[in-house]
Order: sequence, then structure tokens, then C-alpha cells
Amino acid sequence: MKTLKNPIADFRTQFGTNESCYQYLADMKWKDGYACKKCGNLEFRKGNKHLERRCKSCGYNESPLAGTLFHSMKIPLSTAFEMVYRISVNKKGISSIALSREYNVNQNTAFAFKQKVQLCMKSSGNHPLEGVIHIDEFVIGGPDEGCQGRSSESDKLKICIAVEMVTDKKGHTNAGRMYALPIENYSSEELKKMFATHISKEAEIVTDQWSGYTPLKKEYNIEQIKSDNGGNFPILHAIIMNLKGWVRGIHHHISKFHLKKYLDEFSFRFNRRNFIGGMHQFILTRMVKSAPILIKSMKCS
Repeated sequence: MKTLKNPIADFRTQFGTNESCYQYLADMKWKDGYACKKCGNLEFRKGNKHLERRCKSCGYNESPLAGTLFHSMKIPLSTAFEMVYRISVNKKGISSIALSREYNVNQNTAFAFKQKVQLCMKSSGNHPLEGVIHIDEFVIGGPDEGCQGRSSESDKLKICIAVEMVTDKKGHTNAGRMYALPIENYSSEELKKMFATHISKEAEIVTDQWSGYTPLKKEYNIEQIKSDNGGNFPILHAIIMNLKGWVRGIHHHISKFHLKKYLDEFSFRFNRRNFIGGMHQFILTRMVKSAPILIKSMKCS
């Protein structure tokens, strides 16, 4: 893990005021030129407020926040920017409960805003895992009591995980990128969701001997070996333990309804662990380019 180049003090120097945050959004939003969202006209004059733009043709007034995930927020923009920083850059992230306490905002507000940030952490799906891939499944909350192996009766959250195995110049094998997806059960149909979404057809895939993977050999290059209680997949199982520890230590509980967004957050941060300093800028860019959404319910931290 590299040392951060942009600690929180430097971040506050750059984005410590609402004015600096509004200016950043305006510059980002209109960096390729202005076009009215109502009529498409390319010319504008000064809007009602500072940094807003009014169309010279139809008179539509537009704020830097309009049409973005920052639209109609209930918190100051500088606070929102710092929350983006804390969610994306912190090694283990931060829960909505901790956000609400630290920034003195309602937890529902903190939760809704965090959900917007997590949506921007979702993979584009344009860069599937390649090379040697290790795949396994696990449940949040640990093994089912009184059950050996996989149990379809458990109400615990089931997850499929895939990790690239990368060999460096010294011959050491390390984890590359990873993705995790919620699954309903351990059937081939459910497991195939990971293959179809995040794995290259040319990848060399290694799994344990679970029968659910066998039918997928018709479409993918799969080798099945003994798990040996995870001993033959040490890197994969270390990541699984880290993910479980992250859930227990930071969030304590995640509902099934929101599980995928939390898995996207974990994968996003893991896959950019060598570029932590730029994570918040990547998220801010996505938030500007994303249309406004309404988060209606809070079912987990």
C-alpha cells in the first residue's frame, strides 16, 4: 500500500470552502464547452448566482450542481466533497453512522449520500479479469452452524469472488484485480454471473471441486483442484477474510438489498490500492457525469 500523496490537510486546502468546490464542479462540468440542456444552444451569459450559466437563447439557468449526483443535496458542498474523500480514500472506508457523527448530519442523509458515492464505484464491466483467475464462494457471517460445505438453506448472504493471480519479475505470485458478486445459491446458473460479467473468455480459471463449476467447462477454461480448506487458494482466502473483517469492523451488518453496492465499494478500493491519492477525483468526475437519483430507504449502515 503506497503512502497517500494527498492527506486530508492538503485536501482541505484545495476544497475547504464551498466556493472552491463549486468552482471545481463548474470547471469539470463545462470543460468541453457549454451546451444548454433545454435547447442545445452553445452561448450563455452569467446566471442568477455566481458560477451559474444562463442560456442566451431560451434563458434556462443552470447551476454547476444541476444534472449531477450533487443535485438537491441537504449538506454543504464542501462537506460533501470531504465525505467523498473519506469514503474513497480511507483504507477501510467509513460507515454512514460514522459519517453522520463526524460531520454532524442526519444518518439518513449520510446514508443516502454514501449510496450515491458507491454507485460511482461500480465497475464499468469493460475490463474483464485476464490470465490466471482463482474463484470461490463464501457467506457473510462465517460458516453455517451444523453444516459441512455449502448449505443452500442458510439465510446468510452468499457471495462469489474472483481474483487475478499475477506473477512479478521475481517469480512471486500476488493478487491483481478482484470482483465480488452476490449470488442466490451455488448453482451453475448463479455462478455463471461472475464469469459472464467479469471474466475474459480466454482466462485460465482455477476453482475447487464444487460440482456447480463443472457445467461451465463447456464455455470456459476451468481447472478444478482440491481446496484443502483454502490451503490451495491462500491469496484468494486472505482477501475473503479481509472482506469479512471489513464488513464486521466497519459496517457490522449489510442488508441483501444493498449488498452489491458494498461489494462494489470493496472491489473499487482494492483494485485501486496503488492509486489511492487519485480515488476521490475519479469519484467526483463520475458524480458530475451521473444523472441525479433518489435514495429512498436506509436498510444498512
